[in-house]
Amino acid sequence: MPVRFDVVIVGGGISGLVAARKAAQQGKSVCVVEASDRFGGAIQGQILDGVTVDVGAEAFAIARPETLDLIKALGLGDRVVAPRRSDSRLIVPQGIFPMPHALLGIPTNPLADDVVAIIGIEEATKAAHLDELPVPESWDPQITLGALIRQRLGDQITDYIATPVVGGVHALHPDLAEAEAIMPGITAATTKHGGLSKAAAAIRSSSGVPGAAVNGLAGGMSNLVDALVQELQETQNVELVLSSPVTDVSRNQSAGHIGWEVRTATQKFVGDRVVVALDAKNAARVLTSVPLIHQPLSRLYVGDVVVFAALISSNLLDEDPLGSGALIAPSTPKVHAKAITHASAKWEWVRTAFGPSRHVVRLSYGRDGVINENLDDLARIAHADLELLLGASMPAFDETHLARWTGSLLHPRVGHRANVAELKAAAATTDGLSLAIAGLAGNGLAGTVSQAHAAIS
Repeated sequence: MPVRFDVVIVGGGISGLVAARKAAQQGKSVCVVEASDRFGGAIQGQILDGVTVDVGAEAFAIARPETLDLIKALGLGDRVVAPRRSDSRLIVPQGIFPMPHALLGIPTNPLADDVVAIIGIEEATKAAHLDELPVPESWDPQITLGALIRQRLGDQITDYIATPVVGGVHALHPDLAEAEAIMPGITAATTKHGGLSKAAAAIRSSSGVPGAAVNGLAGGMSNLVDALVQELQETQNVELVLSSPVTDVSRNQSAGHIGWEVRTATQKFVGDRVVVALDAKNAARVLTSVPLIHQPLSRLYVGDVVVFAALISSNLLDEDPLGSGALIAPSTPKVHAKAITHASAKWEWVRTAFGPSRHVVRLSYGRDGVINENLDDLARIAHADLELLLGASMPAFDETHLARWTGSLLHPRVGHRANVAELKAAAATTDGLSLAIAGLAGNGLAGTVSQAHAAIS
């Protein structure tokens, strides 16, 4: 016999856990069905030499309040910490440079010293002149971010500033990203302010805090998952199920009661409402029986990312030669990684936990949705990348951990907004089904938390 609940949630990542929490607070009976052997999705802690460090999401943006509100509600407010340093670098074929003042790689002033240092005064002057040209009154609604930046600021800024930034943040080349999907309002702002750089400056200054400003949790973001799971375990009428991949979500009608049925290989769960809190690829897989939802979901692009975390003993890293980390242009010779975070430089709690001359670094791999590196050889690749980035021979890693995030990033490629609009319209007319698709509200915790709340009416 299937087990009946008011709400069945498919997926035990942050979206699923937050949706379960809200449903339970409303007095509903809830079941969370998770495919893997742990909860938390893209938030994961891993023990390196006795210390738990983040190998997934390590921070949350503070420009929006949703994540901080949740953290405080779970009693973790005293663990919130600002970065020890947040001075990331840009690594391009020309060398290593401080990150220019920009909005997702769009400089707020193409003639600023930090831009000139990278592309030279001649190219910077060309970029400034381009952005002074008349701005169209209307734009191709599917123009890519790369095409927009090339049109207004030229190839040099696109290739050596925007590309490593967008690639590092979204694992996607700006020439593939739909501008209005990845940066809503950017074309209208360009027209309004008479230039792309002016639009970037206006958008950045419109918030009380920079969009890139983040906080973390002392002891790691995995504390957020632990607190959510503990609260749910202590709540009546909540069941948490691990190691149970869902095979199908479909309508259920039994004894005159219409609801939804969630199937695994061995179990059935029936709910008045079902929340699908998965990545787009897996959501499409389990919703084949609902074609109006399945079809737009199956057209969304997702990408794979690998995070290689390593503990290394070296006094060379004591002075934080890469600042808090770096974003790396794909044209940088011989380097495979798209980004590196020096966690011991970025977070004081990590530095203190491991002590002098012991450092945690995280290197990220996967561009445009594809991981080209041989994962069996990734330790060697990561070590070679670290030596190239530092320009020095380095000792062997003390401990390592490889975390692969399959389909973890939703890629806003051309046509993305049309697919999302179709998906949302279909979901709005499908009674009892809510979607909390990873990345659909943006690749960040604030959007994830907001979307999870909205899934529980």
